[in-house]
Amino acid sequence: MIHFLAFDFSNFIGRFHPLFVHLPIGFIILAVLMEWYQRLKKKDKLSSLISYAWLLAGIGGAFAAFCGWYLGETGLYFEDDLFLHRWIGIAIVILSFLGWWLKKSPEKYSNVVHQTANIIIIALISFEGHLGGNLTHGEEYLFEFAPEGIRNMMLSENTEETDLSKADSVFVYNDLVMPIFKQKCFACHDNNVQRGGLNMASIDSMLVGGDGGPAYLAGNVGESELFRRITLPQKNIKFMPPVGDPLTYDEIKIVEWWIGTGAASDATIKNIEVTENIKPTLLRKYQLDTDPKPHYEMVNIDPVDVKILDDLTNAGFTVKTLGPDNPLLDIEYNSKGLDENKLQLLQNVSQHVTWLSFAESDITNEGLNLISGFSNLTRLQLEKTAIGDAGMQHLTGLKHLEALNLYGTNITNASLEYIQNIESLKRVYTWQTNVTEEGIEQLREKEIQAKVVM
Repeated sequence: MIHFLAFDFSNFIGRFHPLFVHLPIGFIILAVLMEWYQRLKKKDKLSSLISYAWLLAGIGGAFAAFCGWYLGETGLYFEDDLFLHRWIGIAIVILSFLGWWLKKSPEKYSNVVHQTANIIIIALISFEGHLGGNLTHGEEYLFEFAPEGIRNMMLSENTEETDLSKADSVFVYNDLVMPIFKQKCFACHDNNVQRGGLNMASIDSMLVGGDGGPAYLAGNVGESELFRRITLPQKNIKFMPPVGDPLTYDEIKIVEWWIGTGAASDATIKNIEVTENIKPTLLRKYQLDTDPKPHYEMVNIDPVDVKILDDLTNAGFTVKTLGPDNPLLDIEYNSKGLDENKLQLLQNVSQHVTWLSFAESDITNEGLNLISGFSNLTRLQLEKTAIGDAGMQHLTGLKHLEALNLYGTNITNASLEYIQNIESLKRVYTWQTNVTEEGIEQLREKEIQAKVVM
C-alpha cells in the first residue's frame, strides 16, 4: 500500500513537468533575442528585462527539474535514458541563475562572455529538448521522416536483427514477444525496476509474478493478468503501460497468441500452431508468410549447365525453368520414340526436374524405374500412356510428389496400394482407368492425404 501511494504521489508531481518545462525555454529564448536585438541596435545599456528573463528561466527550470525528477522516479523510463536528461536539466537551471547574475550587471563583463553564455544555454536547451523528445516519443521521432541521407546518418541501423524472412528460424518468444516487452514494459518491469514486484525480463520471473500473482497463465489468455492489463480501457488506472505508446493491435495479437498456445520459451513458428487469425498479423508486421509452400519454392540448387539443356532439347524434350530465380525445370516429352538413351539424358538433370510430363508418349513401366530417384519431382503426368501396375511401384520413392495424372492408363486397384505409400501426394487423377469405385472408396477409408479424382 505504501509503495502504491509513493508511486501515485510521484505520478501526481511528475505530471506537472510538461507544464513547467516550456516556461524556462521561452524565457531564455526571449532573453537572448532581446539582447541580440539591443546589441544590433548598439544600445548603450542592456534592458533589465533581460536579466529578469534569465531569473524567471532559472525559477521555472527549478520547478521543471523538481517535477521531472519525480516523473523519473515513477520507473516509467529507463534509467540509462534518464541520466543525461536529468543532469543537463539541472545544469540549465544552474546556468540560468548564473546568467541572471551576469546580465544584471552587463557592463562588468565583456561581450565575449555574454555571447558565450547565450550560445551555451541555447545549445543545452536544444539538446535537452531532443533528449526529452526521445524519452516521450522514441529515438526515431525527430528524424523518422527526414530525407533519406539525413535519416541514415542520424538513426543507427540494428545490424544484428534476427532474419524473419524464413519462418522455420523464428523463435516466437525471443524474436516476436520479447521485443514487445522490451519496448513497452521494461521501463517498469525488468531486472533493475520491478513496479508492483513484477520482473518481465524472463519467463521464469514472469511466472513468479508480482503483487497480483503470475503475469500470465500458459494456455489461458482470459485468466492472464498481463493480457488483461494491456487490453483495459486506457483511462483505467490499471492499464499498461500507463505512459508512452500502448501496445498496437498487432502486438496485442502476438502476446495473445503466444499465451494461448502455451507460452513456450523455445518454440519456433515451425513447431507451434499458427492459427488462422494470427497469420494476417505475422504477414503484416513481420512479412512472415506461414502458409505451407510447395516443395519447388524451397529448393536451393545450382542451375543446370546450358549444354545439358541443349542436349535435352535436341533429343526432343521441351525444357523450361520455373523462373529467372528458380533453376528447377519443367520438362515435357509428349511424342513417340522415348527410348532408354533419352531417359539416360534425363538422368543428368534428375535433381532439377520438378514438373515432368510423359503424356501421350511411349514411356514404359521399366522406364519409370529411371525416374524413381528424382528427389525434387512434385508433379508427374502419365496420362494416355501404357503405364500399368508394374510401373507404379517405381514411384513410391518420390518423397515430394504432390500431383500424379494417370488418366487413360492401364492401372488397376492394385496400384492404389502404391498410391497410398506416396505420403506427399495431394491429387491423383484416375479416370478412364481400370480402378473401380469400390477400390477408391476403400482407399478413402484409410484417410490418406491425397484426393483421388475418378
